[in-house]
Amino acid sequence: MGGWLHAYGGGSYAIAPDCQWIISAQDSKVYRIGPSAEPVAVVPLEDEFLYGDLHIADGILLAVRGTDSGDELVQIQPEGGGVRVLVTSPGFLGAPRLRDGVLAYLEWDANCMPWDCARLHATDYTTSGQLGAGRVVAGGEHESVVQPAWGPDGSLYFLSDRTGWWNLYRWDGAERAVAPMDADCGPAPWEGGYQSYAHLPGGTVALTVHDGFRTWLVTVSEDGSRTEPDTGLTSLKPYVAAHDGKVAVIGATPERTPAVLLVDPVNGAVDERTGSAASGCHRVISAPSLRTVRSGGTNIRFLLHAPPDGGPAPLLVRAHPGPTDDVPLRLDWTTQFFTSRGFAVAEVAYRGSTGHGRAFRQDLNGHWGEYDVEDCRAVAEQLLAEGTALLGSVFISGASAGGYTALQAACQPGPFTAATATSAIVDPTRWTATAPRFQRPHAADLAGAAGEVRAEAIRIPVLLIHGTADDVAPVSDAQALVDRLAGLGADHEALILDGVGHYLSAPASLQSALEAEVRFYGRITSADGA
Repeated sequence: MGGWLHAYGGGSYAIAPDCQWIISAQDSKVYRIGPSAEPVAVVPLEDEFLYGDLHIADGILLAVRGTDSGDELVQIQPEGGGVRVLVTSPGFLGAPRLRDGVLAYLEWDANCMPWDCARLHATDYTTSGQLGAGRVVAGGEHESVVQPAWGPDGSLYFLSDRTGWWNLYRWDGAERAVAPMDADCGPAPWEGGYQSYAHLPGGTVALTVHDGFRTWLVTVSEDGSRTEPDTGLTSLKPYVAAHDGKVAVIGATPERTPAVLLVDPVNGAVDERTGSAASGCHRVISAPSLRTVRSGGTNIRFLLHAPPDGGPAPLLVRAHPGPTDDVPLRLDWTTQFFTSRGFAVAEVAYRGSTGHGRAFRQDLNGHWGEYDVEDCRAVAEQLLAEGTALLGSVFISGASAGGYTALQAACQPGPFTAATATSAIVDPTRWTATAPRFQRPHAADLAGAAGEVRAEAIRIPVLLIHGTADDVAPVSDAQALVDRLAGLGADHEALILDGVGHYLSAPASLQSALEAEVRFYGRITSADGA
């Protein structure tokens, strides 16, 4: 069967004292793993449901399962005794959280993305698995609610962007803001199971704060006072937990890849529990600088990584995927691959990126292929004007939604010499039908005047990289574009990777793609020089 719930999965395990439950990557079903036994399926294997968002409370195992027709919130008998449906929705469900006879969960409509509009329900629950009276605690058409969790005080906590920023709130029959601020305290919910805050002893809450690049910890006491422990970390994934009075995080810096760490919430001292991939590395790491350019009447920020030798250098502008995503300030070996080969690399938080509030996040809606291209072009032009970029060696690349940005940049006048698109969306309108159900509203919201990437409109050489097993952006669209370019005699290259999915996560696939990309740029600049 393959695939993940809501295309990207999440909430893939739940742990009890004597066993754990996992979602299998092979069939997206739920399996029980005991101390010594083989995994045993605890849900029917013959149906079409994809499972995710596992949660266990008081010995009760909950999950969300879905098909192309809608979602169900279910209670699973932990020993494989059956599945009881608690809630059904033609839209989407997520984050079931149970405590003291009250079941909280998220719901958003079939034509919405959870970062645009979602509702938090709280419903009475009996031990027999029956639901009673319910209410909508927060959320609605113009409010996104994410990451509900019951606190040790019995209150229901959640993040809401009702002020334009995802901030932490608590509800105990009445609502109050825990830590109001003009900053996002969580990321866009691409996956289930995110948790950007944790409860510490004495009523203190540790939560992340995110500015689109850097993510850091803040602690909030019961009286509302805040402290910011100096951890030295610049990137924290949305998996935060309390452990023996400390905060467990997955953290990174521009010099180290993510590692599991324990942070002292008072002094910020960090105890590493897993090794970082950069530890003991003898390579020269290109540390980034945070820069700003004016584009479309607003400030657009980007990370600039200079090559070791400095000076005017070939420039690679990278458009991140999503496009509802961010540019994390952490060590990225793909970026280092290019800087070590003499490239300057600019990673752009173009309009539509997260970490800049709701308005900035939604600014790309209806203007995909326009505003994102304009922002990437403004970055390239500024770096050319100041002498950082080498004239005639200015490239743009992107994956998935960023691949669409790169291809649209190739269709418009500008400074770019060539473009690379990996796992790219080619036609936003067609994507509303071919995308996974979860992402179809995203495609509809984003689509604008730029429309389909047409081979006749492409002005510069392009490289298309795509896997044949891509279940997010069909390879057939990329292949059709390649065929049209070939028919026109346009300068292009293609790398089709057999059996590879949307993410080039296997080392061999990633290596092939990166080597093809750097060879492509080398050919283009050599041809120009000739």
